[in-house]
Amino acid sequence: MTRNPGTPAVVLRTMLTAPALSAFLVLAIAALALAGVMVPPLVDQARTATVQHQLDGIPAAGQALTGAVSGIAGLDRSALPRAGVWEGPLAAARAARDRQPEPLRGLLGTPRVVGLLAGTPLPADRRAPRNFVQLTMDPGLERRSALVQGAYPKPTDSSAGIEVVLTAQAARELDWKVGEQRRRQGVAVTLTGLVEPRGADDLDWDMLVGARKPAVTYTPDGDIILQTVGFLAPDEAGRLGDLVRETSTSSWIPVRRDAIDAGNAAAASAQLRLFLANPVDLGAGSDFYNGGLVYATPVADALDRGVARGEALVAVVAVAATGPLAVAGVVLALAGRQLALRRGRAAALARARGASLAQLAGLLGGEALLLGLIGAALGVTAGLILTRRAPDRATMVVAAVLVLVPVCAVLATAVLELRGAERRGGRARALSPWRRILIEAVVLVLTGALAAILLGRGESAAVDPVLLAMPLLIGAVGTVLVLRLLPLLLEALHRTSARRAGLIALLGPARALRDAALRTAPALAAVIGIAVAVFSVAFAATVSDGAARTARDSTGADVAVSLPYIDDDQIAAVRTIPGVAAVATLDADEIGQGASPVATDRVRIYALDRDAFVRVQQGFDGALPLPAALASTSGGAIPVVASEALIAQFGGGLTVNGHAVRIVARTAQQAPFGAAEKWVIVDRANIGRIGVVSPSVSRLFVSVGQGHDPAEVGKALRARLGPSADVVTAAQLIAQASSDPAFAALHAALNAAIGIVAILLALTIVQTLALGSTARARLMALLRAVGYPRRRVLPLVAWEVGPALLVALPVGVLCGAAMAGLVVGGLDLRGFTGGESPPALSPGAGGLAVVLLGFVLVAALAVLLATATAVRLRSADAIRMTDEEA
Repeated sequence: MTRNPGTPAVVLRTMLTAPALSAFLVLAIAALALAGVMVPPLVDQARTATVQHQLDGIPAAGQALTGAVSGIAGLDRSALPRAGVWEGPLAAARAARDRQPEPLRGLLGTPRVVGLLAGTPLPADRRAPRNFVQLTMDPGLERRSALVQGAYPKPTDSSAGIEVVLTAQAARELDWKVGEQRRRQGVAVTLTGLVEPRGADDLDWDMLVGARKPAVTYTPDGDIILQTVGFLAPDEAGRLGDLVRETSTSSWIPVRRDAIDAGNAAAASAQLRLFLANPVDLGAGSDFYNGGLVYATPVADALDRGVARGEALVAVVAVAATGPLAVAGVVLALAGRQLALRRGRAAALARARGASLAQLAGLLGGEALLLGLIGAALGVTAGLILTRRAPDRATMVVAAVLVLVPVCAVLATAVLELRGAERRGGRARALSPWRRILIEAVVLVLTGALAAILLGRGESAAVDPVLLAMPLLIGAVGTVLVLRLLPLLLEALHRTSARRAGLIALLGPARALRDAALRTAPALAAVIGIAVAVFSVAFAATVSDGAARTARDSTGADVAVSLPYIDDDQIAAVRTIPGVAAVATLDADEIGQGASPVATDRVRIYALDRDAFVRVQQGFDGALPLPAALASTSGGAIPVVASEALIAQFGGGLTVNGHAVRIVARTAQQAPFGAAEKWVIVDRANIGRIGVVSPSVSRLFVSVGQGHDPAEVGKALRARLGPSADVVTAAQLIAQASSDPAFAALHAALNAAIGIVAILLALTIVQTLALGSTARARLMALLRAVGYPRRRVLPLVAWEVGPALLVALPVGVLCGAAMAGLVVGGLDLRGFTGGESPPALSPGAGGLAVVLLGFVLVAALAVLLATATAVRLRSADAIRMTDEEA
């Protein structure tokens, strides 16, 4: 008895009849699915790393939420003396923290509250270093310190004297002995003991400037002052009497930065800003107005910068991924077509014996679906093992699309081929001209409409369907252009070859003209692949050049030096350093009052020597516009250079400190003098006219002579000016910007996109040539029969895809340039570059040439591989294949 096999058994048996093609389809989908699972976690890691990198730029003490209010919180002078002063404020601060929603609540540590008695110098009766001591009442002092000498202070009658302890290093540098008294506004201050920090609460010592060891500050005359902290007994707050008027309450809340990641940074920033905007009531007292304590921290701004870079990174990766996905779709579609053609003879026989199109479509489509599901399952499972993270919805959608592409290709190919065979006993009917024109018109109109939307909406860091669709549509437009230009080129070559000797010159254009399928797939893959490569190179160059321009704007010269005060002797010494070509100074940096008919606000005033600064910035990329009119000292309005932000707010009729000014130049670039957005630059000759009251030199800008290294000159400047000098070069800032993990992730993603599309392009060429292998083998068998040498097959193979690739190269470059222009114009890249204005598009000519050469080599290698396969095919095999097809 004969048993008829079921559909699953038939599908399985069919799969095993072409194991190489089946294995290729499984492995291709598995690799693509694995990439889809791996990319989101890697991007999230990069986003987290860039958020943490932004926080790295803030010292640990600067990350905490800090705030202060006048007086001792919750203490009335009328209720003195009293004990347990700090229980209420500490409880109120903890309650304020506990009221915050997640994730903010989990990111905030235990609040600290201390009392401060106004800092003053504590001179000794003998010669001792000048000092400034901040007297502090810390309820956690004994828990966070170890006594090394003497005793902890006790609460005293402040009118008779107070007791303090210092760290051993602070006491040593201030030359203050245990038991020695010093005077604070007539009140005796006795040093009763020395302590050392202990435990894990190092941040609590760092929050109080000079607590661990004295900080060095300078007077306007350059004299050194040692600033430190003296600790009173915590309950001294309840015994201060009239001194309570000189007190304040300070609080800080540590930030658990290690718990911040890409997933909670945006929410934490928004919640943190809301928390900072609402005062916290630590307890009311009758001696001061109780407006509540307002916390502040730069962490919210750092999180916003990190989130902005992360969002831009996601957008770039998403846009860059569309190209490889599109080319992967072409590869899978070609594999599906190959699969359907391999089954064409069996399908035709089954159709002749009464099988319906639906049955055949189900059988062939089932085979492709099963292969795709196996590949997707392998890729997703491997991704789960490697990432230990469940794939998101977008990843599963991509995997489903990868599975369905070859299924659809198999069904379309099978149905068209069978219907074509039944209709004419030959090939499927070609697409009608009007239908083709309609499809091309839809592509062109849709591309133009979405491009208009993208350009009209302005810059954004968000990923949306419009942004993701543009690379695909631009690639489709390029493919339309290639397919329209290619026949014209082939016809011209065919007419030319008719007048020339040579068999291949005649056959090559004729075969390429006859079979449109041989040019559509490689044209689409080449256009999208080259466009993605051009986009990637241009985008990377734009971001790098934008970051470099921002760095140069920030320094304002080859080398910038900052000090609290720079005297004439130091300036003269800098001029003598080898390699220093020119020096300019910032002679004033003050806040003034700006006013106009439409606005009143504070304005930053920068004063400099215009002529000296022009010499320093000569030939410097990022030079400020400083026209000669800026140095004019004639009567009337004072000439100034103004920022665009200031002009946008004040408009015309601007006065600064009550003095009319005349704007002789304007710029949107960042000034190298500070972070202010609303500023004016005035020549040093007009300092007095604009109301600057305390001019002092705090910054130097140095131009380095040709042949000298700015880094070496910077080292010489630091050695000459001392360790307190902050010396920065543009190269340093560029290196710092490049060290951001987002930059590394950006370049890795773009380079990966280039590499993937190059590999997929090679596969597309090989697959396209494989589809034409039967006809080519038949032709080569006939040519060999008349004596054509087997080794001359390369020109014939090259004619099949060469013209399409040749036309696709310049079209792909144009599409890539259009893609880069639209994406750069549609994304807010200031989070990447750190500048005030968007970066200008940079083509990256050197990298572009290398990438295009690489694509040409990849295409040539694919053609050589197909040629080697064709050379190994014997004439008998080719004739047998032809007979089987017949």
